[in-house]
Amino acid sequence: MIVFEMLLWPRKLLRRLRLIPAKYWLAAHIWFGLASLPLAIAHCGFHLGGWLPATFMIFFVATIFSGIYGVAVQNLLPRWLLRNLPSETIYSQIDYVSDQAVRDAERLLVGACGRRANSDISIEDELSDQLAIRETVVVGAVRQAGKTSGRTLETRQMNRAKEDSVTLWNALDEIRPFLLHGKRELTPVTDTNEASAWFRRLRTACSEEGQEIIDILMSLCNQRRQFDIQARVHHWLHTWIPIHIALSIAVTGLLAAHVWTALKYW
Repeated sequence: MIVFEMLLWPRKLLRRLRLIPAKYWLAAHIWFGLASLPLAIAHCGFHLGGWLPATFMIFFVATIFSGIYGVAVQNLLPRWLLRNLPSETIYSQIDYVSDQAVRDAERLLVGACGRRANSDISIEDELSDQLAIRETVVVGAVRQAGKTSGRTLETRQMNRAKEDSVTLWNALDEIRPFLLHGKRELTPVTDTNEASAWFRRLRTACSEEGQEIIDILMSLCNQRRQFDIQARVHHWLHTWIPIHIALSIAVTGLLAAHVWTALKYW
């Protein structure tokens, strides 16, 4: 049974051969693994014996429980992500999406407030500014259909907020590190409670025309906060695998030593 458990590894390497479907092989891997523990306990006569069988049993139990943990997180956490993180994206693309969010925020401010004062503006920048003022702005928004929620794109014409230009550009400068790098950066919006108070002060300092822009900046911060949670959950989903593999290899080696000593002294 332990040898069969280890065959899952070469089975994944030989997936192109289209052997038994992976879901059936994985199901057999789980159930045979669970069944092997009571058989091993009965086989050892309910006592550990010498140092080799005791070490073997300890590693074997650790392997089984690491596998149980893996099955649990692989079944529970993806569903939790789907329900609670509507802004979830591909894990490897988090940095790219975060960078794109900052670019969208800058484009939003250019279209609604114009470029910041005293900035060097080229002819190309002036043309892009004029285009941004005439264009509608694409804004990410969370929508729900039945029990499924997700991030969709919504186009809207932004209000002009020239009088809030300095305040909003300075606000973007403050939250930019958080939008790019998440909780690794210490900013006024890193902590959720501090972020709420910071945005309330920003709303007070801006006119009515700037409130819609502040809503979008809040949405981008919430998106980045969900990316941080997703990264942490991704860590939980995958870090157990190398531990489980290392324990399995150790168990296989101890099994070979146990068989050899049992045959030698039989």
